[in-house]
Amino acid sequence: MSGSLLQRRDRRLEARVAALYDARLPYHNFDHVQDTLRAAEEIVARCEAENIRIDGDVVYYALLLHDAGYQEDHHALGYRSKEAYSAALAEEVLPEFGVGPAQLRKTVDAILATERDGVFVSAEQKAVRAADLSGMAADYPEFLRKSLRLKREYELLHGAPVSWTDWQHTSREVLGHYLTQEIRLTSYFHDRHGESTFHRAVRSNLQQLLAEPVEPAA
Repeated sequence: MSGSLLQRRDRRLEARVAALYDARLPYHNFDHVQDTLRAAEEIVARCEAENIRIDGDVVYYALLLHDAGYQEDHHALGYRSKEAYSAALAEEVLPEFGVGPAQLRKTVDAILATERDGVFVSAEQKAVRAADLSGMAADYPEFLRKSLRLKREYELLHGAPVSWTDWQHTSREVLGHYLTQEIRLTSYFHDRHGESTFHRAVRSNLQQLLAEPVEPAA
């Protein structure tokens, strides 16, 4: 489908979905959803400019719900991951708003593509994963703000503080993992030289984070 991703927005659906997010979480709240939708707007536009077919409705639905219920103990609820629980919530909510079985299946698969080791094959799965990870490639001050929010959230959910050194080690492992992957979608994420703009930005941010001698003020 062509046209602006943001033109697809359904305020009634968004109000329903927003209630599934916990504003007390420093990072995985509904503001994060808004950030990913803005990133996806550009990603979908690039796909259309590069003649890559993509269903923007699936991208929209998946990003709305990709972290729904993040505050819950997904293991206690019987799910393998937070993303699997979010996908189950999508299966519950989206039919209420007229989303049919085929589109719902694509949406669920796109949500599951945001798992750490998720499978991302279709354009929609790649776009959703890329939008979710877009903050890693933001300018360094914004990247740092997001990293500090993630650290506070980790401490909140685990009920214990994390030293700055330990957080740097965790960041190196997590971002290093994502740097080994290629989201073969638009030229921004993959180029013929094997070193995309996205990878260069993430690598630069990680290097600057690891060079911080102490935890910066939030």
